[in-house]
Amino acid sequence: MPIRNSLTRRDAILVLVGAACMHLFTVFFLHESAAPEILIDPGVREVYPPDPPPPVYRTKTLITTLVQPSTVTTTFVAQPTAGPVSSSPLDLALQLPVTSLVAHAPGWTLFKNLYMSNGTFIIVSDTPLEFPEIRLMTSNPAKAENNPENIALREPKPWSMVIVSAAEARHRWGDDVLVNEPTQFLRHFYHLVAELFFGVQAFWHGAFSASLTDTDREYMLGPHPAPPPIHRVIFARSNADGWRDGPGFNAYFMRAAFPATTVEVMEDWEDRVTITSSGDRAWHFPLLLLTDRSASHRGEICGSQTQRIAAEAFDAMRKKNQLVGIRVGGWWEPVRHAMLRFAGADLSPPENTEQVVLSSDVREGDPKLPMPSKIVITYITRQEAGQRKLTPESHDGLVSALQELVRRKGAGWELNVMQAEKMTKDEQLRVISRTTILLGVHGNGLTHLVMMQPTRISTVIEMFYPGGFAHDYQWTTRALGMKHFAVWNDQYRTEGLGEGKPKVDYPEGFQGNSIPVDGRTVARLIEDRVEGRL
Repeated sequence: MPIRNSLTRRDAILVLVGAACMHLFTVFFLHESAAPEILIDPGVREVYPPDPPPPVYRTKTLITTLVQPSTVTTTFVAQPTAGPVSSSPLDLALQLPVTSLVAHAPGWTLFKNLYMSNGTFIIVSDTPLEFPEIRLMTSNPAKAENNPENIALREPKPWSMVIVSAAEARHRWGDDVLVNEPTQFLRHFYHLVAELFFGVQAFWHGAFSASLTDTDREYMLGPHPAPPPIHRVIFARSNADGWRDGPGFNAYFMRAAFPATTVEVMEDWEDRVTITSSGDRAWHFPLLLLTDRSASHRGEICGSQTQRIAAEAFDAMRKKNQLVGIRVGGWWEPVRHAMLRFAGADLSPPENTEQVVLSSDVREGDPKLPMPSKIVITYITRQEAGQRKLTPESHDGLVSALQELVRRKGAGWELNVMQAEKMTKDEQLRVISRTTILLGVHGNGLTHLVMMQPTRISTVIEMFYPGGFAHDYQWTTRALGMKHFAVWNDQYRTEGLGEGKPKVDYPEGFQGNSIPVDGRTVARLIEDRVEGRL
């Protein structure tokens, strides 16, 4: 029911008086609003207040052997030191540090003090000739196709990266890994772990390692001096789903190997671009490794020899003698150790039963490597996968031949037929950590080779459709100092044997489900390898 005559004359006068008072208050007493913040270095602030600051609470997370984080909080009082005081109400950087180059290989560039404004990477330097060609550092991140039009499309644009003088930077404006590639390859377990982060670890660890002069250290897994930690990984061209693979191993890898690292994705990068879209603001990255797949393929090692982007990073540090433990993957050991520890695997080194000195020009089976007390053969079967499967007869014959080999050799030998789809990730890694001989049809499952323990006879056997070959697992195996064999039915090859490494080829049937293999040939290959005949 409506209420009539609810507003009296007295009420109306009071409302008018109140409104007038509020208007006068806003005119005479409210302060001017603060100007927007300029983003130069969002992570480091240099403010020197006249009085000591209040206590600062920092939280440190410790990962136990059970992978259950326990949190410890400590309190300290930071005393201010003498320093410049900015008269500006904004938190401005008083100086712009110039950009310097820590290390470079095509597609892998480690910068100090790189900037980004409105999506453009900015190098601040008065000596631009000291930097590589921009096309060897970055690209237009379009989907990769093997045709002239697409190759031209992926060349860097004028806005991709620029070099400006320190004076121009001042006129404009007053520890991360950035991945500059779309989701095309990131969604694959091999390409993210055994290619992208394999290269990241080689380049990052190598850039902060001293050049080796002691050849004995080439065989040491560690400990080696640690590089700066990676605080953040930025997938600038991929959303949160775009770097995750279907089975979930990419996310498992990131959280297990880099538990304290923040992951940013395309939406976060677009926020940074939007905030600096006016051009008078810039993000400052004090230390940043920029990776670019297309730029790597413009390099000689990746583009002409291996087709593996990690090979450019690896080879650059190898030539400088800065890959610690290069004969056993010592530079990769921190990642492998973190993964296996997370999975609850046995991290004790294999028993060293004897020493055999081999010729120094043989990369696999180098001297001073341990000989395992037990030979563990792991066959990763793809018979439940969608493509690249052995014929049923070949699969059955292979398993039968391997079982017969293990029975004949006795208690010192073990066979695992691993169907990854029916195992947890922890279970898979616990098996791989004990594996001496890993074999399987060309496919993602062989990525597990990066978690194998290095021994004198650590070996990867990759089965292909006859005539087919790809560098993926061959190059990665050898980069970790292990032996790789390519098998086509009843034939096999490896570098240093017969005609050596085959040429890359993808014949019809390469991706099919009718791949033949002679199980007796594979079993004999394994026996000859363990007995030292190969």
